[in-house]
Amino acid sequence: MAISATQQIHGPATNAVTLRAMILAVVTVLVSVLWDEWNPYYMDGSNISRSHFPLAFLLPYLLLCVANVAVHRLIPGGGLSKPELVVILGTGLIAISVAYDGITGQTIGIIAGPFYFATAENRWSIFIHDHIPIWLVPSNDRGEMDLFYEGVPPGQSPMLDVWTTPLFWWTCLIAALAFAVFCLVVMLRKQWIQNERLSYPLVEVGDIFSETQSGGSLQTVLRSPVFWIGFGFVMSLKLWNIASYFTPAFPFISIEGQRFTAVPDFPVLITRVSFYAIGFGYFARLEVLLSVWFFILLTATEVFAFNKFGYSLGAAPSQWGSQALGYQSLGALLFLAAWSLWMARRHLRDVWARAVHSDITVDDSQELLSYRSAFVGFVGSIVFVAAWLYTAGMDLWVLVVFLPVSLLAYLGLARVVAELGLAYVYCPVQPTSLMVKVFGASVLGPASVTMLSLSKSFEGIGKGFLMPAFAQAVKAVDGVVRPRRITLVIWLALGLGYAISVVDTLYIGYNYGAYNLGNMGLKKAAPSAFNRAVSEILNPTPFGGNGRALWVGIGAIAMAILTLIRYRMPTWPLHPIGLALQGSYGLTKTWMSIFFAWFFKTTLISLGGSALYKRGKPFFIGLIVAQAVSTALVFVVDWFWFPAQGHNVHNY
Repeated sequence: MAISATQQIHGPATNAVTLRAMILAVVTVLVSVLWDEWNPYYMDGSNISRSHFPLAFLLPYLLLCVANVAVHRLIPGGGLSKPELVVILGTGLIAISVAYDGITGQTIGIIAGPFYFATAENRWSIFIHDHIPIWLVPSNDRGEMDLFYEGVPPGQSPMLDVWTTPLFWWTCLIAALAFAVFCLVVMLRKQWIQNERLSYPLVEVGDIFSETQSGGSLQTVLRSPVFWIGFGFVMSLKLWNIASYFTPAFPFISIEGQRFTAVPDFPVLITRVSFYAIGFGYFARLEVLLSVWFFILLTATEVFAFNKFGYSLGAAPSQWGSQALGYQSLGALLFLAAWSLWMARRHLRDVWARAVHSDITVDDSQELLSYRSAFVGFVGSIVFVAAWLYTAGMDLWVLVVFLPVSLLAYLGLARVVAELGLAYVYCPVQPTSLMVKVFGASVLGPASVTMLSLSKSFEGIGKGFLMPAFAQAVKAVDGVVRPRRITLVIWLALGLGYAISVVDTLYIGYNYGAYNLGNMGLKKAAPSAFNRAVSEILNPTPFGGNGRALWVGIGAIAMAILTLIRYRMPTWPLHPIGLALQGSYGLTKTWMSIFFAWFFKTTLISLGGSALYKRGKPFFIGLIVAQAVSTALVFVVDWFWFPAQGHNVHNY
């Protein structure tokens, strides 16, 4: 007798959310978050959270899965089941996304800095301070932030009470916005997973790790000689470089940061090799891989033409010096998000019918929230966020534009990660920057400009404010764990990750001096945000952004044309998503790795079809695992021999 989808879900899900799974989830989250923060902060080492499957979580989760294999062999039936491991996978992907420069590092860095970094030269006290509500940032009247940035002298209290009110209100904002994007993911789950059948390649790797029972995929991978070839190749290279830390007899083999330019005025191309990006890239679709590196090179040629004719909108180091490229890419991304909503219109009508009219013909029993709860939660959360921003000083019309643009950008990135599975994809231009540069400070007003600068806190590094992470986690647990039971667990994991990260960040700051820590949010976020705000207030960009709005439109139109071509010509080789990624900082750094992934996958499929492609999977998983293990090994070496002067071996 055939088993229904509901039975498939409810059967194994019975014992998924167990006490032991919860305990191990807490331990895994704790290890992941602490490692994620201590590596760059204290050791000044690798940034292990920038991908959409952060290495900071991947390695602890993999070690748990390997240990589970051993338990299954020693005690048949005594290890964790796949549903239990999937619970840990889904919750971990959420929890790790808030740590370090995901959210907490940027938030604490921005709200701690307005008074500490203020000087007569930067004129923050004149243009910024009057527009910052006292409940949003900790005071420095008694030198409280001096202690945070410079360290607490022996015998002195850190005066933590100064953080209570600001962190409460920022936590409320982050929680409300997080719940809004979570509800949006819930309402789109069926459309993306069942109707459109997006591939979620990143989750595929996690799923391979989760199959730990006898004969499962993890055991198959570990027994494959191909896996050990890939693992051994990367580890040999990394071990050689570790030896070079101690003696010049082992010259360092550089595989990162190589640069070249083809001809004068052609932008400098970074030929960095990221084994992490190659490994995950192998699981993406060929047409996607082709489109990514093709559009990267195509837009490099576009920038070459800009340079030849002397056209510039201002400096943009992450986009070969061309802001036009970033805004064009953002326009394409926003169109992609809008188009995905249009494609989901029939499904969204069902959501509306169930949520508003209680249509019993629409089944939402397999969703993490009922459609009514998701709809009401989304609307209520957005209303709260809007009220929060308005009370903080943002003009009503500004937030009416800012919030939809932000949500579309988050949705676009979530869609890209779900469909492409590329590890490094960031928003080409942050929504806050779009608002300031397109409308200009003379239109926005200094209060809104200041609030937009403060709002950079929850944008992090442009990974889409948790929405891609929520989408990946929902896919990971789909069909394995009972939906309504996992919802609470996901939110407990998010709260746990956030709490650990905040407490750890404050602890490290007060004990070692936040200014002495790594180069990210704590000491760079506030100066970057508020210096730009003052510069914009003093020299406002005219309405339209000197052509920036035009380039957003050009990107949207180009994306519309490519989308139409793809639907009219199914054999068209280029996926339009590539256009939306041309200005993504992560991909301009890893395009060469994406090319390698495309080349290897194309070659294997050409030689042996899908069978040879499947046989090649262990090799590329070996690359991923070796990158994770070697990065952890470097962390240990740095901890004992090179404290506070670590080696950055994993950034992209």
